[in-house]
Order: sequence, then structure tokens, then C-alpha cells
Amino acid sequence: METTLHLISDLDGTWIPAGLDRGPLRKLEANIASRPDLTLTFATGRSLRSALRAFGHLLRVWPRNFIVDVGTALFHARAGGAWVENGDYASWVESRWDTRPLAEAGPRWLPTGVRPQPGISAARRLALEVDSWRDVPSAEADLRERLGRIGMVADVLATGRCLDVLPKGINKGTAAAFLQGGFQPSPPVMACGDSENDIALLDMADLPILMVDSRLDRRNRGLPWERVHRTRFPGPRGILEALLTLRCQGRSG
Repeated sequence: METTLHLISDLDGTWIPAGLDRGPLRKLEANIASRPDLTLTFATGRSLRSALRAFGHLLRVWPRNFIVDVGTALFHARAGGAWVENGDYASWVESRWDTRPLAEAGPRWLPTGVRPQPGISAARRLALEVDSWRDVPSAEADLRERLGRIGMVADVLATGRCLDVLPKGINKGTAAAFLQGGFQPSPPVMACGDSENDIALLDMADLPILMVDSRLDRRNRGLPWERVHRTRFPGPRGILEALLTLRCQGRSG
């Protein structure tokens, strides 16, 4: 059946909020399961292994695609529960990720109070964290300056206390746009998110959905505020309400 809607959702704080009441999740999943015309994709800052380990016991309906590591990797579901990485996307991202400047700079190039996030070893992303929330703005600025000084061409994305160094121009939004290229015809995109690493995803969507409990506000100039719909409820209940009440049409042109 032709896909008439591509639903792309963040996981932490969006599809799976803190203190999750499973009732709304079950209702959302039932709606998804009843719609063979809908393609579901999860987009997360986690690695695929981390997402499956953290949420595998909660989910009864699985996505067709997983955008992971803040958009630097893309996986597709295969028969038997296997996940296969998209090689074309991986090669494209890899071509934009030259880590030789990091290797030449040595381990002491990081700003004071910034360290690698424990347990994260991604092929095309550098995951860092800042000791204190108060220090995030200055640490981000210092990190950008140091990357420029050593000649590392990359983007820096701050989400909470986390700082991600990503290949230039790569994020959840670019991974979602790559996925869209595989549809004929391309369906409209409804995207759901709650944090800074969702902004590029929400920007590319035909209908961007911001969760009611998100900390993002109009100071986040990257958000397409003229098109953003903020849910009335958190988590799965808010997403289900959006699915049932909002009409999502593809962009023209």
C-alpha cells in the first residue's frame, strides 16, 4: 500500500516520556497498527543498541526505520527483527567526517569541564558532556573555537548538558530528508520532538509537532514557529491527538 503519511518521532521525552503511563502508548500503537498507509520512523540521539536496550521491553509496534546517533546513521527493519544499516547514507556521512585533526590534536584539546559521554562510541559522531548546566554556553563556544583552531570541519549541537560534534550539515533532519527520497511519491512528514537535536527534523517536516512539556521556546530561532503545533498533552497522548485531529499535507514546489 502507498504510504500517505510518514510519522517521524523522537524517542526520549517524546514517544517515551519520563514516568510513562503505558495506557496512552498502547492506544497510540493501536492506531499506528491500524494504518497500513502510515510509515513510522524513530529518530534518536541514542545508538541503535542503546535504543533497543532502553525501550525494547516497552514497544509493541516497531518502526520501519531508525535514525540514530543524532542523524549520523540510518537503519531499516528487515524480516525476523534484523536491522540493516543504509550503506549509501553511511558512505555519504562518512565523506563529511574527517577526524584526522582530532587525532593530531591529541586527547587534551577538549575545553575544561568537557569530557566524552561514557558508553558512547559512534563511528561518525563525537558525543561529549559538560560538567555543569551553567557552563554549557561557554563550553559550547570554547568547543567551536577549538575545533576551528585545529582545522576540524564539523557542527556542534548542544542538547541539555550534551555537546555533539557532528559531520558538517548532518543531523536528524538530513537523515529524514534522505529517507524521503526513497518514497515514490513522497508522502507528507509529521515529525514529533522536544529538544534541540530535534530542531532540524521539525524544520524539514510538513507538520512539526512540539511536545507540550518541551523546554524549547521562541528564543530557539531555528524552529519554524509559524508552522509548529504544540501538543496539549505530553508523550503518546499528545502524538495520538495530533494524528487524529491535524491534517498533514505535503509541501508544494
